[in-house]
Amino acid sequence: MNKRITYKRAIVTILISTVLLFSIFSQAVKEAQDERDRVTINMGVMKGPSGFSAAGIAQDNGEINDLTRIELGVYSSPNEVIAKLSNGELDMAALPTNVAAKLYNKGVGIRLAAITGEGMLQFITTDPSIETFEDLRGRTVTVPGQGATPDQLTQIYFSAFGYDTTDFISLDYSVASAAQLTQLFIAGKKDLIVLPEPFLTMAKTKQPDTIILLDYQNIWQALTGVENYPITVLVVSDAFAQEHPEQLTAALEKVEQSIEWVNGNPAEAASKIEELQILTAALAEPSIPYCNLVYITGEDALERLDMYFSILQGFDYESIGGSIPDEQFYLEK
Repeated sequence: MNKRITYKRAIVTILISTVLLFSIFSQAVKEAQDERDRVTINMGVMKGPSGFSAAGIAQDNGEINDLTRIELGVYSSPNEVIAKLSNGELDMAALPTNVAAKLYNKGVGIRLAAITGEGMLQFITTDPSIETFEDLRGRTVTVPGQGATPDQLTQIYFSAFGYDTTDFISLDYSVASAAQLTQLFIAGKKDLIVLPEPFLTMAKTKQPDTIILLDYQNIWQALTGVENYPITVLVVSDAFAQEHPEQLTAALEKVEQSIEWVNGNPAEAASKIEELQILTAALAEPSIPYCNLVYITGEDALERLDMYFSILQGFDYESIGGSIPDEQFYLEK
């Protein structure tokens, strides 16, 4: 009897050990499988308001779910982002809208997923004597960045109102940094300038004599009937979109949620923006409500994007890479 009991106990022990070993083995296999299936999405943003939209992503270290996370990279210029997109180091990136079109036209495999930022430019002065366009004749207007959006729209708008910027005013590109231009304006060393956010808010706060001559968003609406123009877009690698459609969908939802969080929580978002070295919290927080952060899918915004590209093409076709992007440029939902 004792031998039978001992024998049965041995069998039970072996069975239990087998089950435990199988469970451990199965768990190890599952963990190994999960590790193989885990996808890290490399996303690039630039310093400044175009990077604000990503602040919410960093809340959970970029984690979307157990198998997907976003790794954020913050860069100082579009050129760095362009290089990394072109060589496959980035899967997603926020870019100036015309730069995205130019890349696509050059054959870089990207798709436009969404508009993430709309216009936020103003032409300001401290000179109260300027009341009409004619008062600007012969004056010098400082614009940060030759060929960039502030320059493009300044020339487009003056032309639309019948003034040729080549002889009516002088466009000064000597100060490429919007931050530096803001300081010169505050100090009274530049009195006619075009600025984007967040520097507009800073200029208005620290220079009480600031006068808004032209709100570029209002002019756009008056000229086109569309409320605003797309200044920043989110693009995705075509290869990544094809290889990881489910993870991409989850990532885009994360970006949309991030933008909603930034708009709804300026103080917390500003702290995260500074932590990511996108901009200081002191500059970011007061400007967030005016940065026009949005999430509009490329398909939903196709008409307004097409209009924007058409206007830029008429102004300088090289600014979008020679031609208006076709419908293949836009990521399908």
